[in-house]
Amino acid sequence: MFTLTTSLPDESWCTNLLREVKWKKDNVLCPRCQSNNIKKDGLYRSYQKYFCKQCKRWFNDKTGTVFHYSHTPLKIWFLVMYLYFVLWPGCSIREISLEIVVPYPRCYRFIRTVMEKISSSSYAKLDGKVEGDEFYIKAGLKGRSYHDEIVKSIGRKPRKRGLKPWRGRGTFYKDHPMITCIHQRNGITYFDVPLLQSLLDIVCTRVQYGSTIFTDEYRAYDQLEEHGFVHRSIIHSQKEYTYGIVHVNNCECRSNLYQIWIRKFMGVNKYNLQVYSKTFEFIHNNRTKTRKERFMEILCYK
Repeated sequence: MFTLTTSLPDESWCTNLLREVKWKKDNVLCPRCQSNNIKKDGLYRSYQKYFCKQCKRWFNDKTGTVFHYSHTPLKIWFLVMYLYFVLWPGCSIREISLEIVVPYPRCYRFIRTVMEKISSSSYAKLDGKVEGDEFYIKAGLKGRSYHDEIVKSIGRKPRKRGLKPWRGRGTFYKDHPMITCIHQRNGITYFDVPLLQSLLDIVCTRVQYGSTIFTDEYRAYDQLEEHGFVHRSIIHSQKEYTYGIVHVNNCECRSNLYQIWIRKFMGVNKYNLQVYSKTFEFIHNNRTKTRKERFMEILCYK
């Protein structure tokens, strides 16, 4: 069993683990010129120092990682990553900052940096039998002082109370943004927030042409066959939820898990929702791995 008390004993253990993940098979490369003409040059605290003979610069195991320039011990940051990215449904950033006694802004900057690295990763396109569905959540601007310029641009004062319900389908500008869930059966799942792309554009970006796509009766999917897909739909308005292999039950299950996970944040700024969605996507697609494997996977985004 991979637990915090047995697997994160001291700072030197964390340093050795970071070195193992960063320099696989001792293949040390200079982060500036990518040269392998390197020699060891003592220690900086518990971190190995290196000297590049090519560009005549020094670096250590933390150079170029999210831990660079941080005076917080590596063990503390490992605990943060474990509590946020490995445990289900995880802890909020506020809870983590109180638990490990690290100021909230510093803890937020660290987690947000890791989240942005995850959201910038690229994945292969889905193929075969694919399900597509969409759902909506409440996500707006909370009326913070640093939102004044954005709030003024939409012509209203900062909101002080909860969001009011809207009739019909929500939109990004109604503070009820759409989140798309595209799932390959027996495969991985993608979550996206359509802002500059349409729903059809996201499907074309995420799914291989020629695949079979199962959706509901939402009219935005009607043009899928014109774009080279095999389209089969289920009509929920007629209380039809499955017809043989035609259903979107896997997407609906994952949509519920998404809302359980994001609920602990007590509201997310809609402009940050894409980063949170890709973070949940990473957590969900690695759910079948052991805790140790999941922790090592997130550590690769150093």
